[in-house]
Amino acid sequence: MDSPFGIWIPQITILRCQRLEDAREAVEAIRSRQCVMVQVEDASPEEAQRIIDFLAGAIDALDGQVERIGDATFLFAPAGVTVSHS
Repeated sequence: MDSPFGIWIPQITILRCQRLEDAREAVEAIRSRQCVMVQVEDASPEEAQRIIDFLAGAIDALDGQVERIGDATFLFAPAGVTVSHS
């Protein structure tokens, strides 16, 4: 698939984050133009909120988008990726 960034092969990374430190791997994957599905069901409610807030700020700075997939699952997509619901 051609994109404004050259040839891009779509990839999805699935991460289970329990601590805020785990979210850094998600940011690096998004910066590498990968979609990231983050599951925070194993984190405490407070830590899960910190993780999602951190990633939402990062995706906003990178002009991407975030979609809630389930109660504790979120999809973070880099700029240029369209997420649609059917």
